[in-house]
Amino acid sequence: MDRKLFETLQSLFYPTNAAVVGASTNPVKLGFQALLALKTGGMSGKIFPISPSLAGKTVLDLPAYGAIEDIPEPAQLFVLAVPHDRIEGALVSAAAKGARGAVIFAGGFREVGGEGAALQARVKETADRLGIKIVGPNCVGALNLPYGLNATFGSPLSQMKRGRVSLISQSGGTGSAILTMMMDNNVGVGKFVSIGNRVNLDFPDLVAYLAEDKDTDVICLFIEGMDDGRAFLAAAKEASKKKPIIAYQAGFTETTRKLALSHTGSMSASREVYSAAFRQAGVLFVADYEELVDTAKAVSMLPPMNGPGVAIFTHTAGPALIVAQTAEEAGGTLPDFTAAHKKEIEGFAPQFTVPTNPLDMFAHAWFDTGMYLKAADLALSQPDVHLACACYSSGIDVGIRFPAAEFAAVAKKHNKPALACLMATHSGNGVVELREADDAGTPTFNTPHKAGRTIANLIRLWRMRQGRG
Repeated sequence: MDRKLFETLQSLFYPTNAAVVGASTNPVKLGFQALLALKTGGMSGKIFPISPSLAGKTVLDLPAYGAIEDIPEPAQLFVLAVPHDRIEGALVSAAAKGARGAVIFAGGFREVGGEGAALQARVKETADRLGIKIVGPNCVGALNLPYGLNATFGSPLSQMKRGRVSLISQSGGTGSAILTMMMDNNVGVGKFVSIGNRVNLDFPDLVAYLAEDKDTDVICLFIEGMDDGRAFLAAAKEASKKKPIIAYQAGFTETTRKLALSHTGSMSASREVYSAAFRQAGVLFVADYEELVDTAKAVSMLPPMNGPGVAIFTHTAGPALIVAQTAEEAGGTLPDFTAAHKKEIEGFAPQFTVPTNPLDMFAHAWFDTGMYLKAADLALSQPDVHLACACYSSGIDVGIRFPAAEFAAVAKKHNKPALACLMATHSGNGVVELREADDAGTPTFNTPHKAGRTIANLIRLWRMRQGRG
């Protein structure tokens, strides 16, 4: 991407110092919550609260200033928690203090039409002239968790697991919901950008930037509509050569198209048009944001698949059948075990085990979990098996645990991906078991539908890398 743009965005996401314009001491005010979020993020640079009523005072143990001009050092990022009619003047003052990026929470721009659209055009002209890139307006802000930047008004987001999955969302509400699901599913987050009305920072710029970003391995998108689809597809096609891109889009019915237009000023095209275009650009198109999160989790933790072959092991056949069917419907294969491997399976599996793929080792494998490790080691040694999946019903309440770390080690030995359908509860010990398995290196999913769908998407990503669509 353009190096000047890259450097500007680096200043936005990795600012030396940051300021909150419109800061407040009142917890019910946006300016207070924005300041609290920035402080709880933990970034190493200085934070400057700014408001005429705060001159000479302290807020959240931070010295406050009455005007932008009064801050003692330059700040690269300005969080503007002020009404829409004060934005233009704030940008001019911020530029004089070194601003390279700004977050605008306020609405009242293009989404309302008329004077709002005219105001957004003026803000864009001002920002472009001053060399400032804007997140928003009409958004919830931006995160860079590895750096400790929380430029939103949601301080709880600072508590998210830090990782390498980054999300660009046109909708602040849906973006926040996706982040919540990532938190619930133990997915480590790198960057989050709620782009809102997209004054001068849009999907093409951010996709190109994240493709170069050292703290991003997987790029996720939530889209309502686009103004320049060609620019996005060109950027995505280049970025997808470096990193996987996963996209979910809403707004395909007549009613939701109108809602998208009034929400962030975008009109969506048909599902079929987007799906075909995304496929050509190497973007994986998913059906909902749960699928987005599950797929991002697996992709961020595993080496890529290098073929369609899947081996499935279980002690309860039903869930394995669901996983197998979902994988096959996506173009996956279930290679048979070699004659030598079948003989070895017969040596450790219980009597009457049929050594086929999927491999059902009956209830014996529920408590003798080492069978999963032996089966995975044999299967993954076959050139035609490219991924291993274990389907296991939780036994944590009786002291039995799936050997997630050992299962991950077997896969690592063969440099192939492995995941688990660990049918645990959504709360209590079940959540503990799922998180422990994730942390041990085996991405886990608590239903066979989610595991199967994730495998199907890993296969689709492999097919796209092969140019097979």
